[in-house]
Amino acid sequence: MKAFGRVCYNNKGWLWLLPIIVLMAIFTFYPLIKTTIDAFKVEGADGIVTAGIGNFSYVVKYNKFKYCLLNTLLFAFISVPISTIIALLISVGLNSIKALQKAYQTIFFLPYLTNALAIGAVFATMFSIISPTGTAEGAYSLGLINKILGTSINWTSISPENIWANRFVVIIYEIWAGLPFKILILFGALQNVNKQYYDAAKVDGANRFTTLMKITVPLISPMLSYLIITGFIGGFKAYTAVVGIYGAEKVSNSYINTMVGYIYDQIGNDSTGLAAAGSLILFGIILVFTLINLAVSKKKVHY
Repeated sequence: MKAFGRVCYNNKGWLWLLPIIVLMAIFTFYPLIKTTIDAFKVEGADGIVTAGIGNFSYVVKYNKFKYCLLNTLLFAFISVPISTIIALLISVGLNSIKALQKAYQTIFFLPYLTNALAIGAVFATMFSIISPTGTAEGAYSLGLINKILGTSINWTSISPENIWANRFVVIIYEIWAGLPFKILILFGALQNVNKQYYDAAKVDGANRFTTLMKITVPLISPMLSYLIITGFIGGFKAYTAVVGIYGAEKVSNSYINTMVGYIYDQIGNDSTGLAAAGSLILFGIILVFTLINLAVSKKKVHY
């Protein structure tokens, strides 16, 4: 009876985990296995399905694949570091003030509750030229950004010649949209830092920059690592920002499309094999950079 009781006690934890395991099997493991199988299914002209890497070859040879891949990498590698640094500086500033601290914290977090597509529409209006010809000539409005900069760039006109302007708008959106959540996390981490460290730094005559780099950053490095890893994962899956600014129809098969956009396009075309192959390529990219970030964090993060 005692042995039976020990077995029941030891298995009680697994019983609690069973619902989560079942859900993960249904919504994570099965889709991953099914996607892998579909990616290696190649249908010939005669309708016969064989196993091979034909889908991967087709995806890589797609004439705009390099744009989808490059856009995805640029959005992630530019927006994530910049938004993390800005969020850190804002969080440090919030932590150093007492008056209206809660009010400022609420204001900075409010954009996180706003619909992403609605934000995209606002960005499109700010950067667009409203004109019957699509150019500054005869324009009804040059847009807020052009008025501030004194330019007449049609930032939202998708073309190979205008690709860097198109990317710039999306990157600014991604930086802005990533700030609220990062500020919330970093501000919470800073609130838990022992103030004695800062008192000791003042006694030693350390300036603000030295205090930030030698005390603040190391002490909140676990949260910074978490935000960087999750930020890159989200950055590699960028699509909502592009659709919100340019519209789904314009983005499809365009020079501003992303890897996720390409996958959605293939699903819409009933090309599940190509969509699955594109998904695995994106999964591989995310996996590699996540493993690199985890390896770096083991050496640089202070737990």
